[in-house]
Amino acid sequence: MGTEQEYKNGQHPLIMENTDRKIKVCHLTSVHRYTDNRVFFKECTTLAESGYDVTLVAPNVENHDRNGVHLVGVKGHTNRFKRIFITAFRYVYREAKRQKADVYHFHDTELIPVGLMLRLKGKRVIYDVHENNAGAILSRSYVKSSFFKKILSFSIKVLEKGSARFFSTIVTARPDITEIFKKHKPFTVRNFPVLPDYDSIPDVDVDKTKTSVIYVGGMTEIRGLITLIQAFEKIDNAELWLLGFFGNDGFRAACESEAGWKNTKFLGSVEADQIFGYIKKADIGVVTFLPVPNHITTLANKPFEYMACGLPIVMSNFEYWQNFFKDSALYADPADADDVREKLQTLIDNPELRNKMGEKNLHLTQTEYNWELESKVLLEAYEFVLSK
Repeated sequence: MGTEQEYKNGQHPLIMENTDRKIKVCHLTSVHRYTDNRVFFKECTTLAESGYDVTLVAPNVENHDRNGVHLVGVKGHTNRFKRIFITAFRYVYREAKRQKADVYHFHDTELIPVGLMLRLKGKRVIYDVHENNAGAILSRSYVKSSFFKKILSFSIKVLEKGSARFFSTIVTARPDITEIFKKHKPFTVRNFPVLPDYDSIPDVDVDKTKTSVIYVGGMTEIRGLITLIQAFEKIDNAELWLLGFFGNDGFRAACESEAGWKNTKFLGSVEADQIFGYIKKADIGVVTFLPVPNHITTLANKPFEYMACGLPIVMSNFEYWQNFFKDSALYADPADADDVREKLQTLIDNPELRNKMGEKNLHLTQTEYNWELESKVLLEAYEFVLSK
């Protein structure tokens, strides 16, 4: 199905029946920043470019338009209890009702009750599942009790499976999540990168004196940052670039106390449209997540962004990752600093191997692993919902 297909009633898919207005879509999140790559730069922007009237309701953003998307801010809370019971139920739901959209598309487990209430009002509602939420809670450091983690995990599983049949459709970010919801015939919209024009990626101003290894993303313990920094204690002919934000000040202090920090350059957070410039400037990408349940059976997003900029990669030696990425990367035990160092050193010392892997990775993203292909599935999901 394509966006030019007409429905049974003869209406163009982007025009509401008996009106001349565009179909209004409202994306909802109480968790993500409005600049979230999947939510804003991929899905919302794609829908706006395809002719939909798109609004994104997100916490702590000033009302304005960007990329053809109307951004509407609600009050956010860092406290999880307040976020769930105040941001989600009070602010997001109230704004959602005010928008009077034709389709609602929400991105957080805690918004499931909001989605159900909108369905009770006869609205079309899409639940976008970014990760295996029931599995992810088992590795969350903010839940201290392993027993309570299991209770929460089971509760999330029951909530998601029990509510899924009421939504207009389910969109998932990975095939393993699709398997969880398979009886509801979800649409798998993988989180591949928006393909940049490689030759047009702007240069960035960063001091580079050595071979550079880049990590992009949130910096938390389960993402293997401590081991990665430890690996650089004995790497003298390269430096580690960290691009993103630390989960908390305590973890940042722990990283800075490692001897390998002397060969580490913390670049902080940048706008999403600048990230590719930093990646292209680097020589090697790294993603050595630790083996927690939500990592070993799912695909991280970062390797695809490294590949889109023509970088070779060192990544965790999870069987699922090795079977998918094959010879696009070298694989290391993410809990073993010596093994991580050895694999990095192999690429650092071998420019020819780096170039060969990087060229292959760039070709793969241009032909297979890119958002341009995945966006077609997203548009098909909307056509399906609007045809019901």
